[in-house]
Amino acid sequence: MRVFAISYDPIGAIAQFCDEHDIEYDFLSDEGSAFIKQLGILNTLVDPDEAVYGIPYPGTYVLDEQGVVVQKFFHREYQIREAAAFTLEEAFGLQAELGETPHASASVEDINITAQLHAPDIKFRQRVDLHVRLDLPEGIHVGGPEVPEGNFPTVVTVTGPEGLYIGAPRYPDTVPFQVAGLTEPLPVLEGFAVVRVELNSALTEVESVPIDVEVRYQACNDRECFLPQTARLHLDLPVGSLNRPPRRS
Repeated sequence: MRVFAISYDPIGAIAQFCDEHDIEYDFLSDEGSAFIKQLGILNTLVDPDEAVYGIPYPGTYVLDEQGVVVQKFFHREYQIREAAAFTLEEAFGLQAELGETPHASASVEDINITAQLHAPDIKFRQRVDLHVRLDLPEGIHVGGPEVPEGNFPTVVTVTGPEGLYIGAPRYPDTVPFQVAGLTEPLPVLEGFAVVRVELNSALTEVESVPIDVEVRYQACNDRECFLPQTARLHLDLPVGSLNRPPRRS
């Protein structure tokens, strides 16, 4: 896998930017925007007499080994970017090794629940996933997000301040579990299940973004179901500096 960026800026400006932000991947200069125009992503909302004429609509292309575009990430709002881990997972199905990132954990009756940001911090207008993971002991399962009436689904709810976009939870695939007396198997989660929630912050005057995570579920084994439980976690997500507008004096 190889990563490179293209900008309409001259080589000197790109070199200075890379030094300031410790960028180690290839960063190419398309001064004059010839390649940007060939790609059809020249920002036509900018007038030719403006100083920033030549900038592209920002985005990411994902190419396969033959150079064919297999996926792309472009947005109407120019500030929005995908975090590296978000792109790796969405485009390639890969899990980034992030080490110690912001997280909180709880344990309820031998079920461990962890909420972890899939990035070191949350940057201005950068798309990043929060991973909410349930570690279920062997022989234990919980209901999927959609179960027949009369059964208890697993529900993950994330809340935060105004200015923080919180996407709908994306639940993992369920597996069928046959209950004696029922004609249709129940869709359940077992082993370890990761629910992903997209976050995108427009907050600029803060040092951290507080979020609360609530996980409601009912654990069962092959003989009985236990009382429904609710786990609550709190995280203060540090705000990164890159792409963050300067503070007003």
